[in-house]
Amino acid sequence: MIVNVDGLRKSFSSKPVLNDMSFNVDEGDIFAVVGPNGAGKTTTLRCIFGELKPDNGSVSVFGQKVTSRTKEKIAVLTEDRLTFRRFTGEDYLRIWRMLYPNWQEKVFTSFAVHYKFNLAERIETYSMGMKTLFHIALTVASGADLLILDEPTQNLDPVIRQEVMGVLRDYVLQENKTMIISSHEIYDLEEIAGSFAVVLEGKVLYTDTIDGAKESHRMVSKRESITNGEVIGVVGEETLVKTESDCGRFPNFKEIVLGYLQSKKAFAPFESEFRPKFKI
Repeated sequence: MIVNVDGLRKSFSSKPVLNDMSFNVDEGDIFAVVGPNGAGKTTTLRCIFGELKPDNGSVSVFGQKVTSRTKEKIAVLTEDRLTFRRFTGEDYLRIWRMLYPNWQEKVFTSFAVHYKFNLAERIETYSMGMKTLFHIALTVASGADLLILDEPTQNLDPVIRQEVMGVLRDYVLQENKTMIISSHEIYDLEEIAGSFAVVLEGKVLYTDTIDGAKESHRMVSKRESITNGEVIGVVGEETLVKTESDCGRFPNFKEIVLGYLQSKKAFAPFESEFRPKFKI
């Protein structure tokens, strides 16, 4: 196990954000954290890589608390893509080469050539999409054993987004790295992730491998009777059910995520006829 998140609670100015967040990430896995805006995804990632200290609960990475030495093995792509003023691409390279002892120059150069980075320019002048690609290149080329990426395909067009996700998947598999990725692009995640956690209101509603989740759930129409199993939630005209019975059809990843976001677990203890719609 590379990452253990156990019972995290975190508040900002008395505003609760994380409420008993717990999950594990195994070595070599691509673990997706999925949920709507405000679900606590970014705060959880910040606790994992040590930027934030949780109010309660614990985080261990590589079997220990995050320290300066541990951070040499963790590379992070943050959602805000903050850049240093007047820093050029070359300035960033000098810093990352010093920070990461396993820096992979060839990997970065491949990104730079393919996406035509002008390393003499200040990164603050790059477009948002180009900033994202530049920071992805730094994160992957770091050679770190754990990559943490928050909304890595934000501001990328669909073709580039698909290409980048393929590169991330291949890199993790070929180099035996571990990745935690948070994204709203569910279809993209289904293509590369091995395991996932559906999060809402600072807690995990459901966590599993993607293959395991598909095998243990069915989409059942209103016309079909359910003899046994757990009704999770309504997705369109069908109902997501966790069952071992051979009924209905197997769901896709998006249907599993939406089913749990509409489930009773998502709204307990606030049972109500009204359930808000979440944009993902």
